[in-house]
Amino acid sequence: METATLKKCAILGTAASWKQCPWGDKDLEIFGLNDAHVLGYPRVDAWWDLHPLSAFVFYDRNHPPDPRTIPAGTYLRPQGHLEWLKKQKMPVYLQQARPDWPSSRTFPKDEVLAFWSKFWPWRVDRHGKASAGKDYEVSSPSWMLMWAVAQGYTEIHIYGIHLSTEWEYLQQRPNLEFLIGVAAGLGIKIVLPDIVPICQAKFTYGYETKADASLQPVQLQIDSLKRQAQKTHAAIMKLPWWARAEKADLQTRLAHLDIELKDAHDDLARERVRVN
Repeated sequence: METATLKKCAILGTAASWKQCPWGDKDLEIFGLNDAHVLGYPRVDAWWDLHPLSAFVFYDRNHPPDPRTIPAGTYLRPQGHLEWLKKQKMPVYLQQARPDWPSSRTFPKDEVLAFWSKFWPWRVDRHGKASAGKDYEVSSPSWMLMWAVAQGYTEIHIYGIHLSTEWEYLQQRPNLEFLIGVAAGLGIKIVLPDIVPICQAKFTYGYETKADASLQPVQLQIDSLKRQAQKTHAAIMKLPWWARAEKADLQTRLAHLDIELKDAHDDLARERVRVN
């Protein structure tokens, strides 16, 4: 693997905190990824796009597509993305370097995994047999962080990566936090913006009230209304065709429950805004 000449780097994404990167620190190498070049970073030293180039779907930046129309298993990129990657003079890491792209490099996946193999949790099967666990990485920033650690960087900054949407929170954030924990345990200084939720909570468990405690009564109300609506709907479906009056009463009850449920969802949304 390559030897880093500088020991400080910053991994940048597209969320708003990318602007907090200390651009004036000339000892800090800046690493970008995917289509973040559309943001116009002041400077950058290396780039990563580890997705299969054949799986890209390109779009006109002036007419962004409806995300629901993007075929499953593909990745959205702006028109001209491949051309931008091809003309870069900085290292551009791909799954496989292209001979017609002078600056492209094959990402050293095997070497990175070999370095990290000792950190994956061991697994015990149902027979009680323990074995080394499988590698664990579910995002481009994860691969970039793993690479930087394996390269010997002693200070790693992360900006513009919040992992706060539902999919990212459930799948990618725990993975990145695990990798950050390993890096910190190795003595690497990790620097994060104070506004990102990664590696921090809004309360001290057991010693402070949960930050979302005020949401719980509203959520319980929503759950109760849903159960009532399901029971009412089931009761309507069981009625014989001739029980018109009773069916009408139940349908009226169901309509009222729908209104109450909408109001409760609105209350929950307002409380989430207040809490956050």
